[in-house]
Amino acid sequence: MNSLISRSPAIFLGFMAWLACATAGAHEFWVEPADFTHELGGRLGIRLCVGDGFEGWSLARNAQRIEMFVAAGPAGEQPIVGLDGSEPAGVARFTAPGGYVIAYRSNRAFTEMPAAKFDEYLKDKGLEKIIALRGKLSADQQIVHEAYSRNSKALISVGNVDGSVVDRRMGLRLEVMAERDQSPAGEDDLHSYRLLFEGKPLVDALVTATRPGTTDDDLKARTDADGRASFRLHAPGMWRVAAVHMIKAPHDVAADWESLWASLTFEIPSRSLVVTGDAGTARNAACRNKIIAPAVQARS
Repeated sequence: MNSLISRSPAIFLGFMAWLACATAGAHEFWVEPADFTHELGGRLGIRLCVGDGFEGWSLARNAQRIEMFVAAGPAGEQPIVGLDGSEPAGVARFTAPGGYVIAYRSNRAFTEMPAAKFDEYLKDKGLEKIIALRGKLSADQQIVHEAYSRNSKALISVGNVDGSVVDRRMGLRLEVMAERDQSPAGEDDLHSYRLLFEGKPLVDALVTATRPGTTDDDLKARTDADGRASFRLHAPGMWRVAAVHMIKAPHDVAADWESLWASLTFEIPSRSLVVTGDAGTARNAACRNKIIAPAVQARS
């Protein structure tokens, strides 16, 4: 550890930031574009972020982890490009106006933790059924081995006057789907999201809605029989809707359990900006451009 500190204080601080998130069981992951309402033809930086509800840290591009990193829109699907090790992790230019869905899917990474800490993490993510199942299958287990992967999307508008974006299926194993455009809702209106596991509605899963970069409490809801969770999202700015699903790890995967993490990020404009037709909004920034050390980011 001393050699790490002497070689690079920045890397050490990045490592400690990541360690704090991992230890707290708050290692959310999301896609964060530099702008959610972007000018036509302009260069858009796209970050991959890991962190908690208040603050996030930017991951440099790691080609070994990427299974999908694309944007789907009016002109079809295009890759989100970037050099390995670059930050932000991807860049894109869009030549057709309209709504786009940026999708990222990682391969599996692996971690382990003491059984008691693992159960705390399960409770935090609303996975109490797994706690009960673990008690039946492996009550005496001291260390739990977990495989996990990321399934994240962001909704952006390019060259649109109204800024509306219609979500679409991107074939992620665990996927959050917005059922309406993310314009400001009325006082009694709901924003609804469906959670799909391998294309089918996931029932009784905990879904959270968070304003990253703020101290606001998470909103929480359980999915219904159609995999739907609904929230009243009145505050403008960036939101992240997220969920975690866990299953027994397949026989060919060297782990006890496999978790799939899904997130959807988007921006709700303020009503005053909608009225004036201004495409921008003062956004809560969450991903702070603190790059996590390459030696540990493979775990994210």
